[in-house]
Amino acid sequence: MTEPAVTRADNALDQGFLLDGLTIIPQDGSVAGPAGQEKLDPRVMDVLVMLASNAGHVVQREDLLAKLWPGAVVTDDVLSRCIYELRRQLSQAGGDEQLKALIETVPKRGYRLNGEVALLAASSITAPPAGGRRRFWLALAAIPAAALLWFGGRALLDPGAAKTYSIAILPFEDMSAAKDQGYLADGIADEIINRLMRTGDLPVIARSSSFAFRGMPVDVNEIARRLKVTHVLEGSVRKAGERIRISAQLVAAADNSLVWSETFDRELDDLFSVQDAIAASVVSALSVQLRGTAAPPTEPVDHRAYELFQKGEHLYNRRGPGDIPRAAKYYQDAIVIEPGYVRAWASLAGAYSLMAYGGDIDPAIGLEKQGEAARKAIELDPNNALGYARLSQYNWDIGDRKTGYEVWDKALALRQEDPLILNFTAGVAMRAGEIDKAIDAQRRLVTLDPLSAANTVNLGMYLLARDRFEESKAVLREALVLNPDLGSGVHLAIARILVLQKRYGEAEEAIARLPEGRERDHGVALLAHAQGKTAETDAALARLVASSKMTPDIRLAEVYAFRDMKEAAFAELAMLQRAVDEDNPRLVSQIWSWQVELRVSPFLNSLHSDPRWTPLLAEHL
Repeated sequence: MTEPAVTRADNALDQGFLLDGLTIIPQDGSVAGPAGQEKLDPRVMDVLVMLASNAGHVVQREDLLAKLWPGAVVTDDVLSRCIYELRRQLSQAGGDEQLKALIETVPKRGYRLNGEVALLAASSITAPPAGGRRRFWLALAAIPAAALLWFGGRALLDPGAAKTYSIAILPFEDMSAAKDQGYLADGIADEIINRLMRTGDLPVIARSSSFAFRGMPVDVNEIARRLKVTHVLEGSVRKAGERIRISAQLVAAADNSLVWSETFDRELDDLFSVQDAIAASVVSALSVQLRGTAAPPTEPVDHRAYELFQKGEHLYNRRGPGDIPRAAKYYQDAIVIEPGYVRAWASLAGAYSLMAYGGDIDPAIGLEKQGEAARKAIELDPNNALGYARLSQYNWDIGDRKTGYEVWDKALALRQEDPLILNFTAGVAMRAGEIDKAIDAQRRLVTLDPLSAANTVNLGMYLLARDRFEESKAVLREALVLNPDLGSGVHLAIARILVLQKRYGEAEEAIARLPEGRERDHGVALLAHAQGKTAETDAALARLVASSKMTPDIRLAEVYAFRDMKEAAFAELAMLQRAVDEDNPRLVSQIWSWQVELRVSPFLNSLHSDPRWTPLLAEHL
């Protein structure tokens, strides 16, 4: 049977129509049904009207693209996204998943609307506001020199408008037949994240937060809300032999509209050019936000080395038992194939650092290999911020703090908004007593990595160091929402704040929920002393002393200081003082951690005026 010619019927259906119990008003983009009203993107509404105009007949994909995107270079992915959104919003308005079946996909041909369409009576149509007009959307061509989206005749990305954009790159879906290319799909998304971070002006959500949505249904609005971004990039990867197909699309969260989409069919050796093209397209589509010069194209490496590196990254980020040594082996194997692979050298330095302090390798050997790998990364690329960060970490770990700070300054100068760099920045600032600077860096880190409970906890503790009790408490509670399994340490931190706020009833309830042991005894010792319950605080303190196995035991010192037992507090901290005086390289990282804890704790405030306090925070350069 020959299909009839495709029609648009603007003078009829554009005025409004009924579709299987749904009321469609194209003029204002609305679809109303038993479950409520949905607002369709103008282009999605255009697709619906065109399908409704030819209800019961197949509308060829080529006809839809030609009629609705005249003169624009777009791919099938643009239309697929519109169909997906159309089905979703029809079912939401009608409150029935079966409504998605109204739009049938006819393989290799197009789409057919299988529903009853009836014109709406003119008297039942609500007129648009005075001066209102229908909006039309021009899809973005693939990788144009300058990208503008048009809504109602004005540029959305208006250079004169002070708009702020941010983006999350979701883990790409592995579409390979064997589903064994997840590491490669992750790696491609991760490379795009790194590429976009190097632009310097576009806030890019960190991998750990973006990848938290792995395996979940893609709800762009919900993801954007949780990550506080304006745009989301999603995609898929299919590898077959030596060829790879990568599809990517950029979606605006405000109206779920498709900003850009492209599919690349390439040889594996062309993988880096594809990643650069995707990043360049995103930059182009959001070009009003970018003030600096875009990063240079990524240097390609042998695809075998790239795949080994990505396997290493997968294990490094997972950090299960035995993962770090296995990750290091993948990095090493990648370097054998591609000796100039900068990212592999920098990542290898990080792996050696974790192995040295995790007992997977002799600490002295691990640290030396960490330094060698970091220096090699910098030698190969003097502008590699991660290499400088790893080298500064190495210098701090061996006790050469002067060099560590000098190298650190170079890392900061290159890329300050990288999550690892921000994490180090906050720690360095807190260690130096620059608490406000630490809070600022940690806030920026939480903005880039909003689903990281660990980063959120650190922000809460830094706020506590400034006696910003309500803010600190709210942030710590947010961390518990992100990860309810954080442990009793965060619950204790909140209880400690309640003690300082003299909200003793709430503090008592919080401490009672802690498991029996040192953390509960610590909370009881503080609370009972604040309430003047001498016998109770003495008993809790005695239990803490009996169970103490750490030297110095900072939690015990806090109780001594809070009870104004200064001599006992400084005696407990004597080990820290000896470690600082000895300048023992093997204890550098532990000393660093202890000194940050001293800065953070408000329970040690009574010690600050004592001349013995300042030397505890000193470091020998």
